Parts: sequence; structure tokens; C-alpha cells
Amino acid sequence: MLVGAGLVGAISFIAPWGFLVVKGSQLASNAMPLIVVLFFLILVGLVAPLLKRMGMGFSRAELTTVYVMMLVGSVVVVTGLTGSLLPVITGVIYYATPENSWNALFVPYLHPWLVPQDAEAVRLFYEGLPRGMEIPWGAWATPLATWITFVLVFYWTTLCTGVLLRGQWVENERLIYPLTRLPQAMIEEVEAPGRLWGGLLCSRLLWLGFAIPLLVHSWNSLHNYHEAFQPLLLNGYISLLHGQVGVPVRLNFPVLGLCYLMSLNVSFSIWFFFLIGVIQEWAYARLGVQLGQGDIWNSGGSSPLLLHQEAGAMAALVCFVGWTARGHLKKLWAQARRGAAGGTEILAPRTATGGFFAGSAAMVAWLALTGLDFYVALLLVIGAQAVYVGLSRIVCEAGLPGCQTPMVPQAFITRGFGPATLGLHNMTGLGMSTVWIGETAANMMNAVVHSLKLKSGEGQADRRLPWALLLAVLVGIAGSVWFTMRLAYTYGGINLHSWYFEGLPKWPFDYMASVYNSPERTFVPRLLVTAAGGGVMTLLLLLRQRLVWWPLHPLGFPIAMTYTISSYGWLSILLAWTCKGVILRYGGVRVYRMLTPFFLGLALGEFFTACLWVFIDGYFGVQGNTIFNF
Repeated sequence: MLVGAGLVGAISFIAPWGFLVVKGSQLASNAMPLIVVLFFLILVGLVAPLLKRMGMGFSRAELTTVYVMMLVGSVVVVTGLTGSLLPVITGVIYYATPENSWNALFVPYLHPWLVPQDAEAVRLFYEGLPRGMEIPWGAWATPLATWITFVLVFYWTTLCTGVLLRGQWVENERLIYPLTRLPQAMIEEVEAPGRLWGGLLCSRLLWLGFAIPLLVHSWNSLHNYHEAFQPLLLNGYISLLHGQVGVPVRLNFPVLGLCYLMSLNVSFSIWFFFLIGVIQEWAYARLGVQLGQGDIWNSGGSSPLLLHQEAGAMAALVCFVGWTARGHLKKLWAQARRGAAGGTEILAPRTATGGFFAGSAAMVAWLALTGLDFYVALLLVIGAQAVYVGLSRIVCEAGLPGCQTPMVPQAFITRGFGPATLGLHNMTGLGMSTVWIGETAANMMNAVVHSLKLKSGEGQADRRLPWALLLAVLVGIAGSVWFTMRLAYTYGGINLHSWYFEGLPKWPFDYMASVYNSPERTFVPRLLVTAAGGGVMTLLLLLRQRLVWWPLHPLGFPIAMTYTISSYGWLSILLAWTCKGVILRYGGVRVYRMLTPFFLGLALGEFFTACLWVFIDGYFGVQGNTIFNF
């Protein structure tokens, strides 16, 4: 736990520095954070063997605990919390101008507990402190305490949800959790006498795969230092149908490597539904079919028709998850009523069940107390929990490191009720909720369910694990908030990463202002499209359950046109599907297993290279060299 807390502390400094100052790869932005993999490689490959030689080696369970602490702690340091919290609660004040009318629309409805009340402290956060002036911590005390309290309750509710679903997903349905394969393989045989490294780290195929992204990305990175290194093109743009449809292409080594572990029908379905989505986009453009204005708050920039269609599919998936888990949940409920022990769970059934309902009620009460009407607060909490359960189910089964929801619940609520019904106080509160449900690729639910899976193979549940996870969260929040504040007040936030200090703070309130200024009567058509998407998803789920030969897996439908797939993943998923299909057909399972280290090496090599060049670029003052996103 001490080692895990120390590494989380290091992550809480390095990840904000790498992204906000160096403006390089996002080191902690998805379900398998780069910096976590780097630190675990160093721990398993260098530190643990040295300690083992000295007679103080880590056990497999201890190494797993360190990994899950880093996994959970990394969620809060940039995209998961701190990078959203500090800009969003100040941006609505700093960027308010006579032109956007935010001072009239939103600022009067900001609850004093949620934002700093000192306008000068906010201005200096974006423009930097004069020399010799101290950070005005007093202006931040109340909003930070208020938000962190809410976030801790939210994370507790998430942990309880993960515990309630773990037995169904791990033991009953036996989901494969592809993202756990790399850390598990790195610590295989770590306790064997006379072995300093597991079999994976001794594999030549692993290091062959590792070398490919290391050499390719290092060559491209050297272009920033000398023109003799002409970059190798790894991404581009395909124009189809006489320019009416554009398709981004990108060779993404980690997605290629990790999706090799994905079931063939899942990988096939993702790229297949992506191509169907491209065709739909073209057809809608040719026919002039529209569904109101675009929703800038949602993923991928696709048309509202596709986003609502996929949102309906996500809702159907969450309902399916609840329906298939009903027997398991009934059993846990009966155990909770009897006060039975937890068995293989890290929380007793009564604690997990009571914690979920109490935490959810506390979240609704907090949101209502700080400005939202009760019905809006209730819908937002239910929508957020549904989104995170759906995303974590997709990641657990598909193994995508970056996965986003097609539509956040704030947008659905805003379009559904409209500004006349909601009023500006609710629209302001929904904009502020971007703090905890905005960029959904890095979320606590993914970290929790993967942590529980990694700890599931140890026999009796480790009841100390919740305390280890709490320690990781507290260290991550404290370290990242303190360091991000110091960076912003030292350099001026507007001189750091433009997205986090300009794009993100404006994003929710630009959306709310556009809806308020141009209200639409399109919710019924939007709802019909959403219902149609849910109907198609239900049919796909039924076919998947009833017909063994059915080739399309439903998981591809809700995410096919989201940003992480359309811009970063679909081509590499197609390549992974092709490679795995050819290998299994002509080489069989033996060759597939033999080549697995090579594909794991592609992911490990890019994660290592991305982190390496953040440090190199930071040392030499080079900015903007982004090797890996999502």
C-alpha cells in the first residue's frame, strides 16, 4: 500500500505536467493509463527482481495491489477529475463576456459553494500570479471541499456497483477482461524460486513487438529536433463519395495489440457498424435528413440521428446487463437482508447494497442542494450510473483502452425538457456537472471493475482493498489538485494546454447557451430515433443469445461512431480482426497463443515510448509531440 500510494503520488505530478506543460501524450486518460503501465514495467522488470535477490521480493498479490492502486489513483489526476474540476468551476466566470451573455444567463445561478467567490483569484488562475504572490488558497477552500465530498461519495457508489456486478461478470458470464491480460502476464511466475522475471518479459516476441512502436515513434519524434528525420505517416483522411464523406484513418499500435485479444465477432462488429455508420452519414447528407442542431456535447461529432440511435443502443445494453444479473442481484439482496458475510467480495452484501442506495441518495441530495431540481438531479444520477455501467461492460468484454459514451445524460435531459421547462438554474447545474461526467473515456467504474477482476484470483477476498483504493484516491486528488493549481498560478492556465483551460471550460456553457438561444421542438423525433436504436440493439442482443452462429456482436453498435473509434480505433481494430482471423484459420490456437506476446509488445512498446518522449521533450522544452491518445 505504501509503494502504491507513492507511485500514485508520482503520477499525480507527472501526468498533469506531461499534458498541461509538455502538451504531449495523455499519460492518464483511458482505461489502461500509459503511466501506470510504465511504472508497473519498471516495478516488475527492475525493482522486484532486485528486491527478490535481496530476499525481500514482492508476492503476486502485492504487485497486483500496487497496480490496482495506480489504476484507481490515475483516474483522478487529469481527465477523470482534476483536469475538469478546476477549469469548469472557474471558466464560466473567467470567460463570461457581454457577447456570450454568460453573466446574465449562468453566473447568477452559480451556487456559492461550487465556485470561488474571489473574481481576482479566478483571473490569476488563468493569467498567472505576480512574482512573489502566494496562491490564494482561501478562495478555493469551500468549492474544493464541496466538490471533493461529492466526488468521494460518487466513487464509493461506483465501488459498491462494481462489487454488486463482479460475481455476475467474472464468475457467471466469465467476461474475458482483455485489459487485465498484460499486467497479469507481466507477473506470472513471479513467486517461482529462481525466477526473477515472468515468462512474458523473457519472450523475444514481446520485445520484437515492443521495438516496432519504439523505433517508429522515436523516428517521428526526432523530426521535432532535426529535419533530417522525415516523419512516417501513421494517420490520414480518406475522402469517399466525391468528398461527401470523410473517414479518418490511424495506425494505432496499442489498439491493434490489445484488440488481438478481443473475440473475433466483437472486433468484426465494431468496424462493421462503423462502416454502416459512415454509409448512414452519407445517406442522411444526400437526402437532407436532419434532426435539429448538432449536439457538441457528445462524442464523435456525428449527426444527432446517429448519436441518438447509439444512445438508445447503450440504454438497451444497460437494461440487458441488469436483466441478466437479476438472479445474482436477488441472491446478494437476500444475503444482505440476512447480514451474511461477503465471501469472495471485498464488501459484505449488506454494505455494498446499502452503500449503493445511500450513496445514490446522497448524490441526488447534494445536486438538489446546490441548485438542481429534484427530478433533474435524480435523472442525472441515474443517467450517469447507466452510462458508466454500459461503458465498463463494453470495456470488460471488448478490451478497448479508450471508450466513450455516444451521448452524455446532460444533453439528453437538456434536449428533452428544453429551456422553458428546465430554466436557467437547471441548465447551469447541468453545465457544472461536467466536472464528474464529461470526458467519459477515463472513469472510475472501469478502474474499479478491472481492479476487482485482478484481485478475484486470490481466493478469499482482501477486505483491506477498499482502504487501499481510498488511499490511492485521496493521494491522487491531493497531489493533482495541489500541483495543477501551482502550474496554473505559476504559468497562467491560458498558457498551458488550450483544451483544458479554454476548450473544456467553454464547452458545456456554449452548449447550454446555444440550446437556450435557439430552442427546438425536436425531442419527440429524437426520442423516436433513440427508441429505434434501442429496438435494434434489443434485436441484436436476442439474436446473440438465441443463435450461436449469429456473427454480429451487439457491443459494436453503441460505440461504433464515437470519437475514440471513428478517429483513433476502427482501422487498427480491422487489422487486429484480420490478423487474428488469419492466424486462427491457418495456424490454430497454438500459433495464436505463441504470437500473443508480440501483440502485447505492440501495446507495451507504444505506452513506454509515449512516456519516454514526454520526459525527453519536457527536458528539451519541446511541446505538442503527441504519440498516443485514447
